[in-house]
Amino acid sequence: MPYKNVTPPSGEKISIDKGTLHVPDQPVIPFIRGDGTGPDIWAASVRVFDAAVEKAYGGKKKIAWFEVFAGQTAKDKFDEWLPDDTVEAFREFLVGIKGPLTTPVGGGIRSLNVALRQLLDLFVCLRPVQYSKGVPSPIKHPEKVNMVIFRENTEDIYAGIEYAAGTPEAQKILDFFEKEFPKQFDKIRFGTRQKAADFWKKVGASEGDDVCVGIGIKPVSRAGRFATGAMRSRNNISARRKSRAARGAKFRWINRAPVLSSKTRLRTSRFNRCCCGRKIST
Repeated sequence: MPYKNVTPPSGEKISIDKGTLHVPDQPVIPFIRGDGTGPDIWAASVRVFDAAVEKAYGGKKKIAWFEVFAGQTAKDKFDEWLPDDTVEAFREFLVGIKGPLTTPVGGGIRSLNVALRQLLDLFVCLRPVQYSKGVPSPIKHPEKVNMVIFRENTEDIYAGIEYAAGTPEAQKILDFFEKEFPKQFDKIRFGTRQKAADFWKKVGASEGDDVCVGIGIKPVSRAGRFATGAMRSRNNISARRKSRAARGAKFRWINRAPVLSSKTRLRTSRFNRCCCGRKIST
């Protein structure tokens, strides 16, 4: 696609087919230097990345870095916190990296990091944790550490549905709760003028009877929980398959559920149930 303010370098696109990435010899990878310590971190990191690729592939592969912008740098250059070029570059080239980004004040975007996640549907923060030989560690057997952390990335508090106390939006939600869910509304300590007036009178303050209650909503969808849980299960299955394969067992698949060909089923419920407890296979 045509870009407005940036130009991709010569190189090839990473593609994906049936969940598997296909990486060419010179993949184009967008990157954002970031704000604050971001440029310093990037200057050191890119040297490590390039050296690692050089050592691993003996010069046969090389990353074509494609700089895009977000945060304060983008604001200074293009008067935009998150340009369309940046989002489209990540969509087009599939794999990218970014540094830390500042949080705009009064800019319409409460968090650039969350905005990127939601626009690109990056619904899970996946963090493999392994020990690297030679690195100091406070634990006795760091070489045994081998885990993956999954964290919700777009829903819950990241959805950002919040309204400040005293705003018309907050009052609309309070009015809705009072009408539709009176029992739950009663749990809001100062959700009515009468409750507010009684409190301020009790403490001897002349604050009046204005309702000043902020509202925050944390949506958690079944689909979102399932997606995160499914990814977690796939990772567990993959790890279990490698472990079993090392001992000579073979797998076949039935409705996406892993089954040992020796007629011994995996008995752990996490492999055949989604995170909300519903069966996903038989």
